[in-house]
Amino acid sequence: MNPELQRNLWLEASPFRLVLIAGLVLLAFAAASVAPRGIGSTSTVALALYWFFAVLWGTRSAALSVVAEIRERTWDGQKLSSIGPWEMVWGKLFGATSANWFGALLCLPFILLPAIRATSLASALTYGVILLMLGVFAQAAALLSSLVMIRRNTGNWRLDIFLCQVAGIGAAFTYYSLWSSVAAFERSGTSTIAWWGHVFSLGKFHLVSLLFFLGWALVGCWRAMRAELRFANGPYVWLAYLFYSALYSAGFESWIGQRMNMPAGSSPLATKLALAGLTLLGSTYGMVFLEPKDPVRLRWLGEQIRSGRAYKAFLTLDCWMLSYGATLLVGLALALSWTTSPGGSLIVLAMLGFLTRDVAIFVLMRGKAGGRGDFAALAILGALYLLLPTVLTGMGLRGLQFLFLPAGLLSVIAAWVEGVACASLALKRIAR
Repeated sequence: MNPELQRNLWLEASPFRLVLIAGLVLLAFAAASVAPRGIGSTSTVALALYWFFAVLWGTRSAALSVVAEIRERTWDGQKLSSIGPWEMVWGKLFGATSANWFGALLCLPFILLPAIRATSLASALTYGVILLMLGVFAQAAALLSSLVMIRRNTGNWRLDIFLCQVAGIGAAFTYYSLWSSVAAFERSGTSTIAWWGHVFSLGKFHLVSLLFFLGWALVGCWRAMRAELRFANGPYVWLAYLFYSALYSAGFESWIGQRMNMPAGSSPLATKLALAGLTLLGSTYGMVFLEPKDPVRLRWLGEQIRSGRAYKAFLTLDCWMLSYGATLLVGLALALSWTTSPGGSLIVLAMLGFLTRDVAIFVLMRGKAGGRGDFAALAILGALYLLLPTVLTGMGLRGLQFLFLPAGLLSVIAAWVEGVACASLALKRIAR
């Protein structure tokens, strides 16, 4: 057996704790069975308890699985052990939440039996798989968030644990709401979805999509654990994820493209590139905020490039760098594809310039303010995109908004001047 899983089972799934959980579940079911009609059935109570054990409590246990080791000063010893990253992930993810899963699995039969009587065995089993995936997805999101917070080294563990738990709960609610929306589509008469020109059953497509994203969440935990254990990750897994997410988003061109205000004359290819570009853009902003931007490491990367070891530098690029490069390539392709709409191409080019400026601001603020630099960068971006355009509008200078918002040729020039200037400042700061 995985030694980390075994150790967590001994710590978390003690007989006393399991008896307490079983007693709580039995008391809740007993109260539901004698309660007046309309207050709550056994299946309703079982579903609420499943959410409590697998999601609310489970995400906290997953977030604490590594953070608690750091607080108790036992994590350094574990990192020096012979346990690999994959074994460590499974040991933490399912060992630290073993008591939670004991309670959740006790509730599962009371949820599925009424579903079998109401629908069919296949539908009930599908619903059970959805609930299991929901719990694993929420806990994996919480564990991944905690590993990212550890790399940021904020030192405020209580707040970090709360934020990681919120991330896991948010992932679960998003998961559940997306699955629930299938019924709404079916009630409206839509039971299929078009993706890359192929028609799929809405329920099956959504279920397979969730399985893929759950798989990527587990891969993310594995990569984050590798980084924590000082293994080199390399760029190829993250590039594969960027390719998958861009390809997945672009496939909805026929459905989402009709609901977007695309420029006149835009082709289906341009719409696909726009959807992929928006996904990559979100990835860039998210990763440049989350990942540590160590000036020493950035200086080392610059030295490798100047020494002609470009491939060695490529193998050690951060995720935000790869996301920025992918966004830049897709954005340029999108600008070139809008040959019949110069206005759309100019907006895209301006957005790329502002993106360059924003990424440089994050790097610059991280070098100046350390761990608080990312939040300082967010405040600066809020001022650039919200406060200053509002002030200009109030002063009757709406024509100067091109300095801060993408619109027209002047905006392209201003965006890239700002981007190059901020990048130069960031590079000078790194070189010190």
